[in-house]
Amino acid sequence: MGFQISKRVKRLIVTFSTITLISLAAYILGWSSFLTVSEINIEGTKSTQVIMNKLRTNSIEPKVGSKLARVDTRAIQNTISQLDWISQVNISRNWVSKKISIEVVERIAVAKAINAQGSRINFDNTGTVFSPTSSTQLSMQNSLPQVSLPGGEKEELASVALLLEEIPSDLGYLVTNLESISVSKSGYIQMKTRINKTAVQINWGRAEEVKLKCSVLVALLGLPENQGIKQVDLSQPNAPIVS
Repeated sequence: MGFQISKRVKRLIVTFSTITLISLAAYILGWSSFLTVSEINIEGTKSTQVIMNKLRTNSIEPKVGSKLARVDTRAIQNTISQLDWISQVNISRNWVSKKISIEVVERIAVAKAINAQGSRINFDNTGTVFSPTSSTQLSMQNSLPQVSLPGGEKEELASVALLLEEIPSDLGYLVTNLESISVSKSGYIQMKTRINKTAVQINWGRAEEVKLKCSVLVALLGLPENQGIKQVDLSQPNAPIVS
């Protein structure tokens, strides 16, 4: 009669083996030097040090040689997402190559302004206001059209941002070819841009009913007699003026 192991002993063996494997895995992941960060790669910006300095300030900077499992990728992503000059960020951790990859997309400015505090700010094509920070963003400041604000107050900035955000993609060239924007004390927005290589000034009025005004502009531009227009007043979309 062969030797038989009782069910209780079998359960103890399975339990012990499971605990051992879990403990071993935890040790390898969290304490062993086997899985440590071999490389940190940041793509999408030349200003990598700005990002690393921010992570260092928040005490979440990943370092070569640190435990791979202890890198808080969620905290890193949340921190970088809070940088207003970055529009997108993605963090990944590769257990095979032991690399931490950070991919970012910088905001691309379409206009600049000076706020009430005297600080330089930019607008991207969605109307988002941000502080130019990266070397790429700073290098293009001289070529950006200026947004003229009488006081640089938040309300004025918000009205320009709203206008830029609500201009549809089929009129995106208005922003791409933007030369200047000014906001009067009454909140009326004047835009100088180019349509079919022709300089055109558009009076948007207040940043209200922007979608309706855009629809009216598209209809006006579709008329043969308006091919050479130089001024459009959309302040009252139901009674536009073209000249």
